Amino acid sequence: MWAGRSVRYDRGVGIAEVEGSNPSPSTMFPPHTLEFGLWLLRKGNRESSIKRKLKFLKALRGCLSIEEMYERILGSKWSEKSKELALETVYQFSVFLGKPVEKPNFRAYRNSEAYVPTPEMVRRLVDRVRSLEVKAQVLLAIETGASASEVHNITWKDINLQERKITIRGVKGHQTWCYPISQELAHILNLLPKTGERIWKVKDPINLGKNIRQYRRILFHETGNPDYLKLTFHSLRHFAISWFYFKTKDIVATQRFARHCNIQNTLRYVHLVKSWVKENEFDVVYAQGKGELTKYLSEGYELVAHTEWGYCLRKPKTILNL
Repeated sequence: MWAGRSVRYDRGVGIAEVEGSNPSPSTMFPPHTLEFGLWLLRKGNRESSIKRKLKFLKALRGCLSIEEMYERILGSKWSEKSKELALETVYQFSVFLGKPVEKPNFRAYRNSEAYVPTPEMVRRLVDRVRSLEVKAQVLLAIETGASASEVHNITWKDINLQERKITIRGVKGHQTWCYPISQELAHILNLLPKTGERIWKVKDPINLGKNIRQYRRILFHETGNPDYLKLTFHSLRHFAISWFYFKTKDIVATQRFARHCNIQNTLRYVHLVKSWVKENEFDVVYAQGKGELTKYLSEGYELVAHTEWGYCLRKPKTILNL
């Protein structure tokens, strides 16, 4: 995703690569910010620009490497303009340190080109999460398409474990809708302590994104797949909506599932599923059980993917010469 080795900080030395070391709390903040500000000034930056760039570095305290700074920026709720400037600031900081690290391609993170993980990546994420609370949050986003704020706002009153249903109360223009939930999710929710009206211990929805960042780094190192570094909590909503359309091929039903007030917001998900199967070349079907799977296989379909949520099959389209 980006080139260059991991650049980590040592306050005593200034610039050092200490991969594999255990940094102390005193090293968990980019050093020499004053020198970096003077360096920017010599490069022709205005005083107001320098102040803003130093604020970005301050907001990234706790990061142990340039790559981790990039990850935090891409996973933040900052505006696209702020993200662009923050990425440029961190790149300049890596140049100042003498170890330039290429910026990630920000276009993949724009809303107009939403990143959608594959079903296999999502299932691996679910399997990798150890915390029951975090796993429940991830499954809620996958099964309902809820955003981080919507998941964070869920209370016990919104959940009917006996009927396995949950009500998602929309924010930011989303409508409110009741969804069925899987037996797996219902079981996990039933195991969580019911100590009050609220379900989660976290006080801010931004912490849901921090949990994802923790696991995506683990999965990246385990698999070597850089696409895991693109994962944010909102990617799970993109996946849920895309997967629903992939199964149904019904844009109106998908709009209801996504709780979009404007169907134009739903239409942009249609092209996203084409990265999973080339729909212009194949007839695509989805089988929820082994009975449907056997039927489609007997009709000449081939199995493309088997996930926890079912089977995806395809066969070349037949062109009739009239």
